[in-house]
Amino acid sequence: MKKETFDQTITFHGSITIPIEMKESINLLLKRGVYKELHRRKMLSDGQLDMLLSSNDVLGGSTDGE
Repeated sequence: MKKETFDQTITFHGSITIPIEMKESINLLLKRGVYKELHRRKMLSDGQLDMLLSSNDVLGGSTDGE
């Protein structure tokens, strides 16, 4: 974890607590899923999907190549 976010958490619904970096990872995964679903529904071209996934990787997203 980054030094400045260590031990910082976010609480949801009064009982669920997650570290800030985990929240950021979840947000990146959700974005990738939305991009892939839009592509599957033919709302994004191959080039647009590649561009979005590449920009997501630059921002710290997964590089699993899916």
